[in-house]
Amino acid sequence: MKTSRIAAAGVGLATMTLLAAGCGFGGTETVTVTAPTTPTTETTPTTTTATTTTTTATTTTTATGTTTAKPAESPVVKANKEVQEDLADLGFYDGPVNGVYGPQTTAAVKRFQARAGLPVDGIAGPQTMGAMNLALGNDSTDAVDLLQTTLKGLCYYGGNVDGIFGSGTEAALIAFQKAEGLNADGRYGPKTAVALAKAWPGRPSSCSGTTPSGGGKPTGDTLTIGSPKFTRTFDLSSCKVMGRGIQATGSAVGGYEVGLDSPGGPGGTLAIDSADVVLDGTVKNITISVNGQFRATGTFDSGGAWTAVGTCAS
Repeated sequence: MKTSRIAAAGVGLATMTLLAAGCGFGGTETVTVTAPTTPTTETTPTTTTATTTTTTATTTTTATGTTTAKPAESPVVKANKEVQEDLADLGFYDGPVNGVYGPQTTAAVKRFQARAGLPVDGIAGPQTMGAMNLALGNDSTDAVDLLQTTLKGLCYYGGNVDGIFGSGTEAALIAFQKAEGLNADGRYGPKTAVALAKAWPGRPSSCSGTTPSGGGKPTGDTLTIGSPKFTRTFDLSSCKVMGRGIQATGSAVGGYEVGLDSPGGPGGTLAIDSADVVLDGTVKNITISVNGQFRATGTFDSGGAWTAVGTCAS
């Protein structure tokens, strides 16, 4: 767990209200979460290589004096536990922290999504992870860190293990899903969790000679846009907190470009462009936490609501 999540459970918190008005997922609803009163320390990225993370095993001594090896816990199981712990800390999960992404965990994810005004599908994708991070006051999460570790060990991810569900992580997850014959949506759900857990014991000893599906993040900042018509996570090339608002530009896998220009808070603009998508919208509300995480809501000029969650640490 991140230190900021533990701190968020203590006394002396700044209460932050996120408005999900006009999101098109059940009407207007107020979501109250807490954020630390001091900035969160950024996660230090690890070296960007595609080498396999070594997993160690513990040993135990039996009554006969012989020593047997106990396999180390899979990072996939650890990732599931972190998702369960995050949901428990937010008050949406009261089941066992057992690392099984089963019906109880899926139901808890759905409850969080409904409360946060997100599409309710029970799958912890980039948008849901971003919203959970925002609610916890984190700039990254251990669950995503472990997912990246798994994808790196299976030679699908070559980016930084930084706990941020950006487009590089999404692309690596899509590549794995395609290889396993799963629905390649780039989201971490029950079926993908099971497939990753099964694949982990047979991971290669080295990823040399392979071309991982990782992606670099020019600033380390991300922005996830979600709506009934469009959902994508962008790696931001620029991001600035300006008073009550945000100015940011970035790109995502597939040639998508985004621009969020709302330095004064509400009333700014959002633009998404690609060869087959052109969307312009208006910013209705922005909430910024003390450590540069933000959540914005608005409407597209062509109709329909959108929600954005992101990090702007620079």
